[in-house]
Amino acid sequence: MIRERKTKVALALLLAGAAALSVAGCSPGGAGDASGLELSGAWRKVADSAGAAGGLVSVSAGGDVNFGDGVTPSLVSGGLDYPFSGVREAFATTDLSFVNLECCIASCGAPVAGKQFTFRGPADSAGALRSGNVDVVSLANNHSLDYGAAALVETLAHLDENGIAWCGAGRNRDEAYAPRVLETRGGRVAFLAFNGIVPDGWSATATAPGCATTWDAKKVASAIRDAKRGADYLVASFHWGIELATSPGAEQRNLAHLAVDSGADLVLGHHPHVVQGFELYRNRLIAYSLGNFVFSPPRPESAKSVMLIAVLGPGGLVQAKVVPASISGCRPVILDGAPADAWVGTMSRYSSALGTTVTVRSGRGYIDWNAAASGGRGVPSSGSAGSR
Repeated sequence: MIRERKTKVALALLLAGAAALSVAGCSPGGAGDASGLELSGAWRKVADSAGAAGGLVSVSAGGDVNFGDGVTPSLVSGGLDYPFSGVREAFATTDLSFVNLECCIASCGAPVAGKQFTFRGPADSAGALRSGNVDVVSLANNHSLDYGAAALVETLAHLDENGIAWCGAGRNRDEAYAPRVLETRGGRVAFLAFNGIVPDGWSATATAPGCATTWDAKKVASAIRDAKRGADYLVASFHWGIELATSPGAEQRNLAHLAVDSGADLVLGHHPHVVQGFELYRNRLIAYSLGNFVFSPPRPESAKSVMLIAVLGPGGLVQAKVVPASISGCRPVILDGAPADAWVGTMSRYSSALGTTVTVRSGRGYIDWNAAASGGRGVPSSGSAGSR
């Protein structure tokens, strides 16, 4: 089913230009431009051609969303519209939007014994995802079973009731590794998610609920290849890395490259609770960590956030926009002015260390197709989406 509640599509984003689409109320100073992109040269021609054929897909993404812990009081007092109030309109402008759900949503269960941090959101909090225009969430993380298997199963039910797609966990191994395929005007988009931070008992089995894991790289690659056969584009999400590290480790980079080599068109990472850099590999974009998004951050560096908007085309990444944000009152608020320039500049330096250029303009970062990064695979082409 085409996601009809999305009111704008990728082509509108691309052809409207950076200033044409603005998001009212996204920042304390007024209208925060979070959605419009900029194109020129070869990619403008590709966008015109692919867009006319319906071959472009836009994806917006944020990092960790936790309705438990310190977020619950804000959710109760502010209502279900509150957590995504600063970004919901931007999420509505893209074909699909994604976050990592870093908690269970349930009324049952008890905190897992011996675990330092356990997160559970109120039973109605899946409605906040719906209100925020979130389409799909990852459950492949180290908090989805914080209140036991029954709470995870209840979470799945609440997500289903609210029309939120989920991936990366399930009632059994088959569900956990199964792709969630969503149809857009630009093609079929498959989502997979894998957990590399796996407490004892978190891995799904043939008969027990749990997560898909990164333990077997061959299984990860196989799951991506199999899912890509039934989709035009594939988004792979990973829960990985070291908390508070602002650069990815070798294991993250190797796994991300394996995902792209296996067919992933966009890689979205989380777990460090801070933002890491972006990398173009074979003209596929890798966001190693999107940091926190809806969260109660315990330290200032964990309050720095980001929203990523990526447009995918037949030859890979068309353009990505890096939108700086800060968590205020447990919700992401889009930044403008000097704070935006400073934070995007920092993310640009993180990315430069990964060999990727983030061009900073007016408090926003832009990542464009790069011939040097394409490895001979991502050359602009007007061919059909998903052709390799």
